[in-house]
Amino acid sequence: MGDTAYQRSDYRNLLELQRIDAEIGRLRTAIARAKDDPEVAALRARVEEAVRAEEAVREKVAKLRRKAAWEEQEADQRRAQVAEMERKMYGGEVASAKELDQMGKRVEQLKAEADRHEEAGLQAIVELEEAEPLLAEAERAVGEARKLLDAAEAERDRLVAGLEEELGALEPRREEAARRVPPDLLARYDRIRRARGGVGVAALDTASGLCGACLVKVPVRLAQSVKSGSVENCESCGRLLVYVGEEED
Repeated sequence: MGDTAYQRSDYRNLLELQRIDAEIGRLRTAIARAKDDPEVAALRARVEEAVRAEEAVREKVAKLRRKAAWEEQEADQRRAQVAEMERKMYGGEVASAKELDQMGKRVEQLKAEADRHEEAGLQAIVELEEAEPLLAEAERAVGEARKLLDAAEAERDRLVAGLEEELGALEPRREEAARRVPPDLLARYDRIRRARGGVGVAALDTASGLCGACLVKVPVRLAQSVKSGSVENCESCGRLLVYVGEEED
């Protein structure tokens, strides 16, 4: 059985403390959910995907630019070699027919290689011209995704700030309400509240005989003890059961 040393006002103060604690719990849950906003997470994933796509296109564009420049350089080197060899061949520097024949074959080989490099370079330029607009489009997609993410994060932060402001205003009220509850009763309440999902006390509904927390009918003997002024534990949920008087029903 419970202790009858408490006043009805103690029970009212305890129920008021429970009300504040419930609101604090609701706000903390809301803050946690707001910080873990699924919309923000989805938009962040969208940004990351857009960035990866943009990086892939950017890398492709960079490779094509390098390829076009390299192929052009290779073609120019071979054309320069051809020009130098032809200068020697036609400038009288080479007298041997065999050497002239060998140089002529090398010239033809170099010209073919230069043509292949030039053709590959032109193909790279064509592909580059096709890829550059895709890069610009990918960059726009990244910008749009980041803009949406920034807006969602700003809205989330605004919501969290408002909830935290409400929470900050409640915490001093909680301390004040706790001071009005007898220390031993407060200790019992806090212990049960931590073990029972944030609810440590409930008022007995004398009309129905139900526990105000678990809504299970309280045995008559227990209900009578609570109505007489004792604070008891509900046999169903273990929470404190109190009665504050007919005027509070």
